[in-house]
Amino acid sequence: MSDLIITEDPSNYPVPDEGLHSAVLVDAVNLGTLETPWGPKEKISLVWELQSTDEEGKHFIVGKRFTRSLNEKASLRRFIEKWRGIKYTPAELQQGIDLENLIGMSATLFIVLNETEERIYANIESVLSYKNRHGDIDHFALKPSGEYIRVIHREGYKEPEEYAESVNGQED
Repeated sequence: MSDLIITEDPSNYPVPDEGLHSAVLVDAVNLGTLETPWGPKEKISLVWELQSTDEEGKHFIVGKRFTRSLNEKASLRRFIEKWRGIKYTPAELQQGIDLENLIGMSATLFIVLNETEERIYANIESVLSYKNRHGDIDHFALKPSGEYIRVIHREGYKEPEEYAESVNGQED
């Protein structure tokens, strides 16, 4: 996610272990219209804070990009429905889904690691509803640590159109 400012060497950026992780959604970011191999697509990013921490005690942050679509075949819709544990009704879809309302929602994420020559990436392979110790789904069981600053509140924040232009190489 290029709009998340990282000041340290990315090859040394800590990544969580592979496997299941308890997490809480801490951000939903509108990335604007980005170029993809299939042409320009409106993109969003969902960002989670894992309950697990690195060697310095900081919570791992992981994100996943989606095309901004709630079509029945769209990966965003399938992902959120799997996370919620129920499908959206036609009435809910007609009204629209406000991703801001998902912030603070707990999840169990399955993280896989992918290695390139430059670094190792933690990718969200799958999501499940978070279950408490009694085995019941509890969407708001976990609380964020407060360490994460939402992208829209960061210094140097770029509006989605401006961010997309910089990523797509259209800046003057």
